[in-house]
Amino acid sequence: MELNQLIGRATGAAGGAGAALLKQLQHVRVPGAGQASTTDDPERAARRWRVVTVLRDPADVSASLPAPLAALGDRVEVRVTPAPGDRGTELAARYRGTPGEEEIGDLRAALREAKALLEVGEVLRVDPQPHGHRAATPQGAALEGAAQAAPREGVL
Repeated sequence: MELNQLIGRATGAAGGAGAALLKQLQHVRVPGAGQASTTDDPERAARRWRVVTVLRDPADVSASLPAPLAALGDRVEVRVTPAPGDRGTELAARYRGTPGEEEIGDLRAALREAKALLEVGEVLRVDPQPHGHRAATPQGAALEGAAQAAPREGVL
């Protein structure tokens, strides 16, 4: 077997292993913290607030709703409160009705983008790589596999 074929098979296996590990970690029950919302039924997920902490004054955050959250319109309710320990602002949102899995992912993505806009002024993107593709290494393949397999639920 040629070296290139061997490397290709190894990177493919590493990508698959990374995606499988990510999927397994999303279904782990953590004592005291509960279970990831990706495994909750839609009724329970609808009642759950999704929250990000923004390093801004509460008055700055509540002055106008960031565009990603405003785009969801009246389907979501938004709450702005001071973060504990004077560490900025907690920006929370949840659906008023019963959302589907894709809608929950949209809400979490909107919260992450709102946080980026409020703190940095723009939403930074990782993919696609502006300079080309990741190197064909086991780590690069694992990262590619995880990025493709990760649902919009993400980690906040």
